[in-house]
Amino acid sequence: MGAPDREPGLQEVEELLSTAVTLLRPYLDAARPSAEAAAPESVLGEAPDAPAGGDERPMVEIRCFGGFRVTVGGTAVDCGAVRPKARSLLRLLALRAGSPVHRDVLLDALWPDLGHEAGVRNLHVTVSRLRTLLEPGAERGSATLLTRDEHSYGLALGWPCASDVREFDRRSTVCLRPAPGEDPERRIAALRAALRWYGGELLPEEGAAEWVVGERRRLRGRAARLCATLAGCELELGRPDAAAAAAEQALTLDAYLDEAWRALVTARERLGDPAAAERGRRAYARTLRSLGVTPGPDAAVTAGRWWSAPPRP
Repeated sequence: MGAPDREPGLQEVEELLSTAVTLLRPYLDAARPSAEAAAPESVLGEAPDAPAGGDERPMVEIRCFGGFRVTVGGTAVDCGAVRPKARSLLRLLALRAGSPVHRDVLLDALWPDLGHEAGVRNLHVTVSRLRTLLEPGAERGSATLLTRDEHSYGLALGWPCASDVREFDRRSTVCLRPAPGEDPERRIAALRAALRWYGGELLPEEGAAEWVVGERRRLRGRAARLCATLAGCELELGRPDAAAAAAEQALTLDAYLDEAWRALVTARERLGDPAAAERGRRAYARTLRSLGVTPGPDAAVTAGRWWSAPPRP
């Protein structure tokens, strides 16, 4: 009789799981667009909920748009259990989840008035408290979520995970670089799917903190561009009502976005509402004047011809 089969070791199990994920990934990716095809009720909505049930639910969920939330294994992390500085550190790391952040960046952002040594001590203490918060009961040195690599720290998000900022960034980058000959309906679905991840202002809890202001402005501007692009696509398909809604949403995010004003005026004209179109022209003229640009004498006449897509019958 031969020797009994050997139990597989941990490393072998991990390799088998990794191989299985790699083999299944094309099928998962192929199924994803059909689940996203339905348009939301509004242009911008809350970030999609994570898949419910079983192993499909992300182990870590991070939401930075519209208010900060973190769940680990389906359980919400009580961020109120730690001090404000620890909460800010967690938000900063969450914003850059999956990427290491050098300690000097953290010190400049959170302890700018302390000397280097005092700042490093505060950072070590705060990181220790966050590890206890994220993985209560984990033995010293065994935490896996908040990691350290020499002088850098980060939230190590393995698969599966969900980060609304990373997902919005990834999807919006694809949407703003359309493939030649792409089906308009498919692009509209992709634009709406990307916008669903933008759930509002980035980390509003941090106010005007320097480390978040620039990223907040960048992501808001990207959402505005997606809305303006969506408005243009809807105009091309002869849907001025949807185009007007998308253009209006773009202007709530960026009141100076030229293509959104153009799309809005054109959509209102195609809806047979010349008064609303004229109000749009005048509002755009006021916007130009606020920037120190004087509208030309024919601006009100030519505004409706800005959009190049011809009306459909």
